[in-house]
Amino acid sequence: MELSDYLPILIFFAGGLLVGGAILSLSKIVRPRRTLVKELPYESGILGGTPVRQRFSIDFYLTAMLFIVFDIELAFIYPIAVTLRDDGVLGLVVLAVFVFTIVEALAYVWKKRALEWR
Repeated sequence: MELSDYLPILIFFAGGLLVGGAILSLSKIVRPRRTLVKELPYESGILGGTPVRQRFSIDFYLTAMLFIVFDIELAFIYPIAVTLRDDGVLGLVVLAVFVFTIVEALAYVWKKRALEWR
């Protein structure tokens, strides 16, 4: 391979940097300026421009993580079933172990009362 083989990659990279820089520069030029309307309080009564850090309960994050875990696991059941269809009884056993693991995890979370709002 010669150095000239990499010329299209270099041109593509330079074009990407050029377009990215142009977009950033253009956004700084045409962005709206701060106005009095933007400084008015929101409908919630929070003043604009003031940093507000509200602490959320860990239950929100735990519920979100559990949803993601179970959602991803359940999304894999159909592809696994289709893939293991040709394996016969062995595929059925593997799928049963997978489903048992999901049910066991759900039972554990349920027992620990992680799905209840306190």
